[in-house]
This record gives sequence, structure tokens and C-alpha cells, in this order.
Amino acid sequence: MSLAFILGQKNLTYDPTGLIGLYEQHEAVRVAYERAAEWTGLDVGLLLRTVEDDTQRSRTTSVGLAAAMLGIADLLGEHGIQPAMVGGISLGAMVSGALSGAVPRQDVIGLLGHTDGDQRPDRPELPEGCVAAVLPLGQTYESFYGTRPGIWFGGDFGMHTSGAFRMLLLSGYREALDQLATGYPPEYFVFSDETVAVHSPLRFRARDVLTRIAADIAFTDPTTPMCSSLEPRVLHSADQVRSEFSRNVVEPIRADHLTGQMRRLGARLGVILGPTLPRDGFEFPFPVVYVDSPDDIGQVVAAVREHDVLLPT
Repeated sequence: MSLAFILGQKNLTYDPTGLIGLYEQHEAVRVAYERAAEWTGLDVGLLLRTVEDDTQRSRTTSVGLAAAMLGIADLLGEHGIQPAMVGGISLGAMVSGALSGAVPRQDVIGLLGHTDGDQRPDRPELPEGCVAAVLPLGQTYESFYGTRPGIWFGGDFGMHTSGAFRMLLLSGYREALDQLATGYPPEYFVFSDETVAVHSPLRFRARDVLTRIAADIAFTDPTTPMCSSLEPRVLHSADQVRSEFSRNVVEPIRADHLTGQMRRLGARLGVILGPTLPRDGFEFPFPVVYVDSPDDIGQVVAAVREHDVLLPT
């Protein structure tokens, strides 16, 4: 039985309270934040808390969450808990590249801290956005986006544990998303504060910038297997990881691609690092535990024992 580290993205209801507790109580987490601040020039306080300034929020939250995930991984390592495989969704895919040993941490944090025109819509007169959309059983994907101009499928987070619906990520032009939402009950949609259409072709500018920067980064073959959320495969080479970084910006993500490969590799327990996926919301092919507050560390240790997980040596 093997252990998987799963790294997600910023929740729509992101709350950094637990991360602040981890920072205050554990040196490993403090060190991760302090290094991220040093590498980006951002103040640690900005990385720990939600920033009100729209122009800075995406950047500081991304760097802060990445620092949290790296710090939590280090903290678990102090307890002898090491993953047999890693993988992530969106932001988490890039951080998992660092945990897999394929990319230096400083380079990942540097990429996330980069800010330029790629962080803005290509056409300012056409605002962009994204939304988490509930797809009830019996409805098709196409009813949400397949025949609607200006809306793209950005991701599939899987089936809810209730069995009543799937959660999709839709991205595109905000006007088109607003028009879609008017045709459904309000509880079907949770709008993000993102001002760009994540995981859609509209992010081509960000892809090109990231590709240019990544060309100068020394990627290496992963030393820990890294699973993809873009397609059902395990990344084995430096070139595959480099490609994953740039594709991740414009292509949709699927949770089942990621966890399905982890299951195939023998994962019997998953640890979700940080407040990056909804707690107790969606189905996994194996048990999972969440680490986004100080009290969660003991629960991970207990779960590893309960499930008789074999840890790498």
C-alpha cells in the first residue's frame, strides 16, 4: 500500500486561517513561507492572508499556497511521512513538479510570482472569468458549454460524495458565463474572483510567457513518480514535466486522470496538502486525509498507521 500527495488549487471559498496556525506553530512551514518571500520579494504577511487588491490577489495567493504545500510536505517529512507518488491540479501541478524532484523549488515559486501582461485578459473590453458549475445527473456537458460561444470546459473535479452531481470548471468571457447562469438555479454556479479564463485557450498569452521562462529552467527527470491531471499518464522525463507546465495553463484538468493513475500505481491513501480541494466533497478511488490546519498532522499519522501504508525509505 502506497501514499500519494495530492495538491490542488485555490478553493473558491479559500480561507487561510488554518495555514496561519501552521505557520505560527511549525518551523518547517515558516521556513517555506520565508523562502518564498525571499525568492519573490513579497512580504510574508501578504502570502499568509487574502489580499484585497485585485491586481495582487492572484499572485500572492498562488505563491502563498505553494509555500504552504511545500511547508506541509516538509513538516510531514519530519514525521517520516514521504509520498510514493505526487500529482496536482492547476497550481498544484506546478508545485508537485518541485515535490517530484523535477524542478527546483525556487524556480516554481519564481514562476508563480511572475507578473506581467499574461495576468490580464488579452482583450480588456471583453472581461473574462471562471465559475464552478454543478452538473446534476441527467444533464449533459453540452447543455453547459458545448454549444455556447465564449465558454470553455476548464476542468472536472469529479462526482460529489452524495452521488447527485459532478462539479465542473467553466471558463470564458464573463458576459457569456453570466448569460449561462441566468438560465439555471443560482445554486448551480459559484463564481470565482479570478479575472482571467483559467484552463482555456484564452490563456495563450500566459502559456507563451511561461514557456519562455521555463525554457531557461533546469528540469530533470522526476525522482518520485508525478501523475498528470491533463491526461491519464505518469510523467517520467524532464521534457514531459516541462510540457505539463505550459499545457496546464490552457488545457482542462480532470481529477479522475490524476487519482486514477495514482490508484494504478498502488495508492491506498491520499494526503491533500493545504486548503486546495473541497473537504469531504468529492469521490476518490482511495481514502484521503486533508492537511490545512495544525490539528490535521496527527490525523495523517494515524491514517498512515490505520491503512498500513508502506512509506518510501
